[in-house]
Amino acid sequence: MKVGGVSLNNNPYYDMLTKLVSFVLIFILYLFELDSPGKYNNGLVYFSNALVVIYSLIHIISDKKRGFSSQKIFYLFIFFFMGIAPILQYKNGDETVGGYKILEQTYIYINFILLFIFIIFDIFYYYFSLKFKSKKVPFYIPKKSGNYSESKIWILSLIGLALFSTALTLYYFREAPLMLVFRGLEDFTSTDLMKQKDSSFSVLLILAFARPITFAVCLNYLCMGKNKYLKFIFIILALITNFPAGLARLRVAAYYLPLMLLLFKWVRKKNNFVFLFCFGLLLIFPFLNNFRTFSSGQSIGLGLDFEMFRSMNFDSYQSFAFVFQNEYITFGRQLLVVLFFWVPRSIWPDKPLMSGREVANEFDLSFGQISMNYFGEGYINFGLVGVVVFAIFLSYISCYFDYKFWRLLKGNIYNTFTPFYLFFIGMCFFFMRGDLMNGFSYTIFLLFANYVVYKVTRSFYK
Repeated sequence: MKVGGVSLNNNPYYDMLTKLVSFVLIFILYLFELDSPGKYNNGLVYFSNALVVIYSLIHIISDKKRGFSSQKIFYLFIFFFMGIAPILQYKNGDETVGGYKILEQTYIYINFILLFIFIIFDIFYYYFSLKFKSKKVPFYIPKKSGNYSESKIWILSLIGLALFSTALTLYYFREAPLMLVFRGLEDFTSTDLMKQKDSSFSVLLILAFARPITFAVCLNYLCMGKNKYLKFIFIILALITNFPAGLARLRVAAYYLPLMLLLFKWVRKKNNFVFLFCFGLLLIFPFLNNFRTFSSGQSIGLGLDFEMFRSMNFDSYQSFAFVFQNEYITFGRQLLVVLFFWVPRSIWPDKPLMSGREVANEFDLSFGQISMNYFGEGYINFGLVGVVVFAIFLSYISCYFDYKFWRLLKGNIYNTFTPFYLFFIGMCFFFMRGDLMNGFSYTIFLLFANYVVYKVTRSFYK
C-alpha cells in the first residue's frame, strides 16, 4: 500500500502503529469480556493473561523477513494454548483436567511464570545467536544450478526408499486399510490392530520411522530435484501413506506444513505462514477431530467453533497449572521415560507412564488421557528449576536451527538442510503441547528418517 509514493508496508512507523492498534483492540476486547457474564471475573487474572497474549503476539507478527521459524511456532503455541484457551476456560469455569478445579490464584501464578519463561527464552535465544560463530551447516548439500542431468542412481534410490515405505505401511494396515484414510474408524477397524497401535517399539518403528520416509523423500526431492513428474509421484506416495485424516492432528501439521512451505512460495513471504497456521488451527484442526473416532452414521462438520478452546483438546494450560498447584515433582523420574522411550516394558516393568497418564493415575482423575505441555514436563521433573532449564534448552535448539537456516543459508530452501529444518519446525508444536515422550520419540524418528534420505543424496547426488 502506498500513500504519497511511500510504501507503508516498509515503513517502520506504520508497522509500529498497526501493532499499537492491535494491542489497544486486544485490551478493549478484554474489557468487554471482563464485563460480560461469566462465572469468574478476577481482574488480575485477565490482566496477567493479557500480558501473555500481547507478548506472544508481538513475536508472532514481528520479523516479517523470517516468515516462519521455530521461535514463531513457540509463540503461536503460547498464544492459542496458553493465552486464548485458558482465559475462556477460566471465565466459564471449565475443568479440563479430569474435573479438577484450578484456583484463581494458580491462574495468576502460572501467567507470571509464563512471562518469566518468555524472558528467559528470549534472553538466551539472543545470547545463543551471538555465540553461533560457525559457518558450517550440518547435512548441507546445495542444489545444482543451471542445466544438469540428475543421477539415475540417486533417483532410483529415492524411488526405492519411497516404495519400501509405502509397501511396509500398506502391509501394516493390511487388516484395516481404511485406517490409512480415517484413523478412528469404529465400524471397519481391526480390534487387534487398534490394540497394538503405538503399544510397542516395533510398531513405533513402523509408524514413526518407516511410514514418514515417503514424506522425507518427497521433501528432499522438492528441494533438490527438478523433474516435475517425479515430484508429483513422490507427493502422491506421501499422501497415500500419510493421508491427513489417517494421522494424529499434530503429526498432520508436522508433515504438511513443510510441504506447503515448499510447494507455495507465497506461504514463505512475510506473515503468510502465520495466517496459514491460524487457518489450520481454527478450521482444519477441529475438522480432523471428526476422524479420531468415526462411524458410518457420524456427520462431519467444518466451520469455526471457538468453543473448541474450552474443550479437553486445549487442556495444556490447566495440566501445567494442575501439577504446579499440587506441587507434583518426580525429581527426574519422568525424564527417564523420555530418554529411554525405546526400552520395552518387558525389560523395564516399572517404566513410568507418559506424564499426563502418570498424573491422572496419581491423583485418580476422572479422565486419564490428559496432555502435559513442555513446561509442565519441566516442572514435573525438577520443579521451577526444571521449567527454567527446559526453557533454556528449547531456546538453544530453536536458535540453532533458526540461525543455520536464516543467518547462514539466508532462507534458501534449495539444499539438504531445509527438510531437517522444516520437519523440526513442524514437530515443535507437537512436543510443546506434549506429552514429551511422544513428541521426543516421534521427532527423533522423523529426523532419522530424513537422515537416511540425506545419506542417499550425499552418496549419489552428483
